[in-house]
Amino acid sequence: MKDLLLKQNTHWQTADIAAGNRRDILGKILQYLDVRHVIAIAGARRSGKSYLFRQIIDHLIQGSASPQNILQINFEDPFFVQRRESPDVIEECFLEYMKLKNPRGRIYLFLDEIQNISSWQFWVRDIYDRNETIKIFITGSNSELLSNELATHLTGRVIAFENFPYSYSEYLRGTGDTSCSIATTASNADTIYQSNYNNRNEIIHYIEAAFTGGLFPETCYLGDIERTDFMLRQYFQNVLFSDIIPRFSVRNTKTIEELAYYCSTNITSPFSYHKLAEAVGSNENTVREYMTYFEKAYLFFEVSYFEYSLKKQFRRNRKIYMIDNGLRHASSFSFSDDRGRYAENAVFLMLRRRYAEIFYWQEDRTLKEVDFIIRDQGRIVAINVSYDDIIHDREYEGLLAFSKASRAERYIIISRDTFDTRRVGDITIEIIPFWVCIFVDFHEQEQNA
Repeated sequence: MKDLLLKQNTHWQTADIAAGNRRDILGKILQYLDVRHVIAIAGARRSGKSYLFRQIIDHLIQGSASPQNILQINFEDPFFVQRRESPDVIEECFLEYMKLKNPRGRIYLFLDEIQNISSWQFWVRDIYDRNETIKIFITGSNSELLSNELATHLTGRVIAFENFPYSYSEYLRGTGDTSCSIATTASNADTIYQSNYNNRNEIIHYIEAAFTGGLFPETCYLGDIERTDFMLRQYFQNVLFSDIIPRFSVRNTKTIEELAYYCSTNITSPFSYHKLAEAVGSNENTVREYMTYFEKAYLFFEVSYFEYSLKKQFRRNRKIYMIDNGLRHASSFSFSDDRGRYAENAVFLMLRRRYAEIFYWQEDRTLKEVDFIIRDQGRIVAINVSYDDIIHDREYEGLLAFSKASRAERYIIISRDTFDTRRVGDITIEIIPFWVCIFVDFHEQEQNA
């Protein structure tokens, strides 16, 4: 036990912490260091949660915290393989730490991938209630960390965050390429476009490289697509066989694996549970259950049809998106140029970070479509993704058709590198390049010309 703690807490011996590329979410988390609540961070496997912990620890040490008052335990360590069935192992680690360091004052406790320990919630609840000097941070690779498990046992004691693979702003910052030091202080699309016009080709280059290489921190800068694909295929398998199948006691591993590969190949496409069941030779209820497992593990996400009636909404097909384009490239059976799919999936991930309610819309008679409807505090924005510089009429027509069914405050087409506005019918449609829109809040009231 002592050796484990020494191995995992290198900050006890050195102030040089390999904290990696600073994450945008870090600033939000640091606002709550002085709040008693448990900080919970959920997100996809290998999305950088451990490095986020290191960045918080580095901030504490650079401040006034003693390194000896900070304990980090990563429950992915093989040491815990035979000790996962009881939360007593957490108490054993903590008592060993107290004996080893005898800390005085405020203690910072970082519990990484805590879902690997059975009934961990009870120990966290107990230590929270009996020791007010401890500030607790936990991570997990399952969205239930932010819902059922915490809501049931730690109600009112948790501040929750989600962590994803790099955003494009984080990714560009981490390239070290000064030509990609994009001006992100302004949320106005026109300002960003003008300020970065001369280096936009370099920015587009990196964006399109990430369409196939993805944005996972460990793989996005490798540059070698074969090595990248190999590592991402391992990620994909690990999510299935380490995070999903054992956690949810899935018996039919062949079916859930086939379903995962089918979903990967068909991202951005509408689907019904019935058709998915036919595709993998299963039944609708099983497929519906497996899809919830995918979403809980941050592998795939479902987008519902935009309809004010929940009953009608549930009857409609949904669309499917994936946690990372690189992961999709490595795990799909597609051999065509899928830039359109990758761009749409990337836009979804950008929206998923920012907004709680994301939908799609399609007119029944004409099948005119809007890729994304985002709704925030009653405000609606309609978005089509056309990763091209020639905008096809169907993109305009879809937005116009939606405007007749339900008004939006903004109508946007995301292009590759076209920046313009166009009046169609009685609505104004903004055309914003992808490399600009990744830095823009779509609920900002502006018209970009």
